[in-house]
Amino acid sequence: MGTLVAVVLLWVTPFIVALHIGERKGREGVAFALGFCLGWLGVLIIALTTPTDAARRTHALRNGFACPFCQEPVRTGATVCPHCQRDLPGDVR
Repeated sequence: MGTLVAVVLLWVTPFIVALHIGERKGREGVAFALGFCLGWLGVLIIALTTPTDAARRTHALRNGFACPFCQEPVRTGATVCPHCQRDLPGDVR
């Protein structure tokens, strides 16, 4: 029984944690490999990597909206797009 607990804590748990972090950063494949091969060290490595541009855009769109002119993510309540510098219409804010 003690061996099973050790396997779960030292290999299965970090594998799942690495996959969860990698999913949020758009790096599922890398997270899979790191969590599977390196355990907790893999979790640390994936946690320190930067998210992909697609993951950043997805996160921003969840918390805001896409600019109607350039389709870049804009925070809710913005009056000017930070990317194309155009005034945003009131109906999209």
